[in-house]
Amino acid sequence: MSAVERRLRAPKSLAWVVTVAAVLAGCASPMPNTGNQRVTGGPIVFTHVGHGEPTVVLQSGLGDGRDPWAAVLNALRADYSVFAYDRPGYGDSTATPPTPRNPCGIATELHGLLQSAGIKPPYVLVGHSIGGLYQYAFSRLYPDEVAGIVLVDATHPLHLRKMQVEVPVMANMLDSMSRRVFRGMMQAEFLQQQDCIDTLWQKPRPDVPVRVLTRTVYSPMEVASGFESMVHGLEPNWLPLVGGKEIQPVAGSGHYIQRDKPEVVAEAIEAVVREARERGHPSPPGMALRSPAAAASR
Repeated sequence: MSAVERRLRAPKSLAWVVTVAAVLAGCASPMPNTGNQRVTGGPIVFTHVGHGEPTVVLQSGLGDGRDPWAAVLNALRADYSVFAYDRPGYGDSTATPPTPRNPCGIATELHGLLQSAGIKPPYVLVGHSIGGLYQYAFSRLYPDEVAGIVLVDATHPLHLRKMQVEVPVMANMLDSMSRRVFRGMMQAEFLQQQDCIDTLWQKPRPDVPVRVLTRTVYSPMEVASGFESMVHGLEPNWLPLVGGKEIQPVAGSGHYIQRDKPEVVAEAIEAVVREARERGHPSPPGMALRSPAAAASR
C-alpha cells in the first residue's frame, strides 16, 4: 500500500489534507523557489520537491504561474518527486522566452529546463487547461521520456477551431480579449496555441498510463452559448490522442479542478505513478510507441 493510499484510509484522509492545503495556499506565500535557469532577460524559476521516480511535472494554464498547484504539490511532496515552474512572463520568471509560445516551443522549453535542473526522465506529465495541450505536445516530442499523463480539464488540440465553428459568439469574444486585454506572454500563448499542432498528429505517442479529468460545473453563459456541449463533444477525442480508457468527470468542480477538488487530482497522479512503476517505465524504445492510426483504431 502506498503512502497516499494509507493517508486515504487514515482518519485524516488525503481529501482533508489537500483541502486544508488549498485554504492555506490562498493566504500563504507562493510556492518556494528551489532553483532557476538563467536565460536572456532573467531566470525561469521552478519548485522541485520530494524524491523518487518518475518525477511528476506540473504545467499550468494560460496566465498562471505555479501557485494553482500548491495544494496538489503539498499533498504529494512527502512521497514523490514533484516539479512545477513559472513559464517566462509569469510569476517569478522574468526571462525572455527562449522558444516560440506555441505548444511545441513550450514543450521544448520545459524539456530544456528539466535537463538544466538535472531532473532526469521518466516524467509523469500533468497539465491544466492549455497546460494540458503543452504536455500533450511534450509527450509527442519526447515519447520515450514519458511514464504517464494526467490531463486536468485540458484544452484539446481542436478546441479553438471547433469553438470558431460551433460557438462563434464566444470565439469572437475571446479573440477580442486576446488582442485588447491579454498582454505579453499570455497574449502570445493564446494566439499561437494552434501553431505546430498539425505536426504532432504524425508523431508517435507513448503507451503509458493516463487519466483524463474533466469539470462538471459550467456558467450559465457557457451552457447557453453551446460551449459546454462543444467541450463534452471533444472530451472523448482525448483518448486516442493520449491513451487511457475513459474520461473521468469530477463532480462539483469547475475549470480549476486542482483547486476545487485537489484530492481528486492528487489521487489520479498517485494512480498513474503507481501504474508506471508497475510497468517498469520507461519502456525500451519502440515498445512504448504506437502510431496515431493504430491508436485511433483501438
